[in-house]
Amino acid sequence: MRQIDNFINGVFVPGSAGQRFDKRSPVDNRVIASIAEATRGDVDQAVTAARAALHGEWGALTQAQRVDLLYGVADEITRRFDDFVAAEMEDTGQPAHVMKHVFIPRGAANFKIFADVIKNVPTESFHMDTPDGRGALNYATLNTTEIFQ
Repeated sequence: MRQIDNFINGVFVPGSAGQRFDKRSPVDNRVIASIAEATRGDVDQAVTAARAALHGEWGALTQAQRVDLLYGVADEITRRFDDFVAAEMEDTGQPAHVMKHVFIPRGAANFKIFADVIKNVPTESFHMDTPDGRGALNYATLNTTEIFQ
């Protein structure tokens, strides 16, 4: 059975409390993986690592390098298309035709859109409707450290 650990600071680690839970198939309820349960401390450690990354190598990347990375994610999703289809079918129970024609292509397309937004409209903002009727403001800045301070 697959063992899935937390990904913190670039490394897969078990939960600090040593607890795990079963991931079950939505189709037949069989156990398909054992997942590391994250504690509050594990989450805090992940957030601290993410904030620190903004001041390290990741934070020093240029806008063009970040755009290239996002396109790279999209390209890798496309390259491993069948792997993503199989994983999402197992995880969600959705039929193959939905994964192949909607979810996986949309996932790859989203990363390209994110890259294009960063490249072409780095300081734009727009309002959008939300299901709760309150709306949301979406914006992008050139300096990502502003988001986390």
